[in-house]
Amino acid sequence: MTQNTRYQIWIAIAAAAIFFTNLGVAGLWDEDETLYASCAREMLQRGDWVTPYFNGHLFPDKPPLMFWTMMAGFKIFGVNELGARFFSAVLGLGTALLVYHMGKRLFDLRTAFLSGIITASSIIFTVSARAATVDAALVFVTTTAVFAFIVGMIRKSSAEGSTDVFAFQADRKLPLAVAALMYFALGLAVLSKGPVGFLLPMTAFGLFLMIGHCRVRLAAAPASPAGFVARYVRIAAAFFHPATFFRSLFQLRPFVGVIFVLAVALPWFVLVGLRTDGEWLRLFFGKFNLRPFVQPILGHSGPFWYYVPAVLIGFFPWSIFLGPAFADAGRRIRRKEAEGDALILLASWFAVFFFFWSICSTKLPHYPLPAYPALALLTAAFLERWIADPARISSRWMNAAWLSSVLGGVTILVALPIAATIYLPGEQWLGAFAIILIVGAGAAWRFASQGKNLSAVHAYAVTSVVFLTAAFGIAANRVDAFQNARPIVAAIQADAEKNGIPADVPLCAYRFFRQSEVYYANRQVTHCGAPGEAAAMSQLDDFLTQKGHAYIITLDKYRAEIDARYPNQFTLLVDQPRFLAKDRMIVLALKTDAVGVVGRSASADQK
Repeated sequence: MTQNTRYQIWIAIAAAAIFFTNLGVAGLWDEDETLYASCAREMLQRGDWVTPYFNGHLFPDKPPLMFWTMMAGFKIFGVNELGARFFSAVLGLGTALLVYHMGKRLFDLRTAFLSGIITASSIIFTVSARAATVDAALVFVTTTAVFAFIVGMIRKSSAEGSTDVFAFQADRKLPLAVAALMYFALGLAVLSKGPVGFLLPMTAFGLFLMIGHCRVRLAAAPASPAGFVARYVRIAAAFFHPATFFRSLFQLRPFVGVIFVLAVALPWFVLVGLRTDGEWLRLFFGKFNLRPFVQPILGHSGPFWYYVPAVLIGFFPWSIFLGPAFADAGRRIRRKEAEGDALILLASWFAVFFFFWSICSTKLPHYPLPAYPALALLTAAFLERWIADPARISSRWMNAAWLSSVLGGVTILVALPIAATIYLPGEQWLGAFAIILIVGAGAAWRFASQGKNLSAVHAYAVTSVVFLTAAFGIAANRVDAFQNARPIVAAIQADAEKNGIPADVPLCAYRFFRQSEVYYANRQVTHCGAPGEAAAMSQLDDFLTQKGHAYIITLDKYRAEIDARYPNQFTLLVDQPRFLAKDRMIVLALKTDAVGVVGRSASADQK
């Protein structure tokens, strides 16, 4: 077995352990997982692979690729948690292997191996690969497009014994087959996220090429007066020169791009537009593509620097190396080392996603996730430099990194039991999983102090894999026991069966709505949630008038409103702490003798 094969097997084993361990055990999590899985199930039940619906209403938030993967999972495993998440895990594993092959072409085998392991064992990537959301598919197709671009920029060596290298080539257009693959993947990215799935990778490619042309222009220009201002004026003039832009565009074969992206994505957009009389397109492009950039959606806002801590947390436990990794990459680029062009591409890839989402008004931690493979490759390149030539890396950087990891583990060890006391009573012991991180980081630090740098990196890699497997494959299942939807729906079904009520008894969410209620009830849930008590109560009157037998899911703080409106008409069926909150969720069951009367009488009293 070759080293190349062994490395890929180890990456696959590590990724499978993290992503697939108990994948279908925990219930789907609010809000995204249950929302998207409900859409996929409704499409499957209707036999409609075109138009997304949620809770009986048009769902214009996302294109269909994510729903198609879940529908395929439902076909294989049934409509359950494993079916909803399975292809996210498969695509996560595929991304880790794809990053390995990128690392092999950009750097060397050991860097490639480390980059694949790092990709699979960061917190937010693990979350995406274990979740029924769009992120795993989007990251995979984006990484595929970048991989195709890398292959297209490989400089073939003519000298015997020399290896092919990735390098900027001023006059090389992407080979047609490579461009076709790249744009096919970007077409799928549009079906994952919309136009932004195409625009951001293309901006990264363009930025890399423009930097290359700028450097060529500067190298060919005659010497000019020295000075800080003069130097950067020359750089700006070279970078923004029209020829720089158009040569970069020419290399990307834009006409091929238009053909392939439209061939992949346009048919579905045309179909969904025709089937909804243009309503889906109007809402998607107007509300869910343009508005989030100027106005925060659902309160998801944050300062410009929001993604600095978000990346440090999301890329943990490998984020401890990001500072020295970026510094080392900058030095290697300035010194024009052999891997300089590869590092410029990775920096361009990450910078475009990071900056774009930083200026966007709506902010969520996973938005820059398609650029995390770039962080994995940059980190792996840095660690390989530290292993091969430790004299070039300050020991203070590394000591600070190991210490950060140990302190991170200590923070989890202390903070999680405190939080569990409030939100997860009886599960304070979950903080003990942080001991894995503390011991592993300590062992890596000890190896490093003995000059065994390769052993230190391997120890930390094993630590990351074991820690994330334990956290998401074991601890998350204990946390899941405190979610509300499954036990609430089970209690409703049991009560309906006991009283001879049809299994599809209507459900109402009064002034509090969670997507998990729709998924686990497997039917439409009426949301009486108009702003203000009077409007919501009017909706509840209409619901009760029309539905007969009914259950109301709400919060304990709203019970007084309902009891005042309908005295002695409801019994309390469920009363339990709301998941990760301090209030309580309740279910009110309409008494049998009030069926068909309560809504009409309340409406009459109101008049």
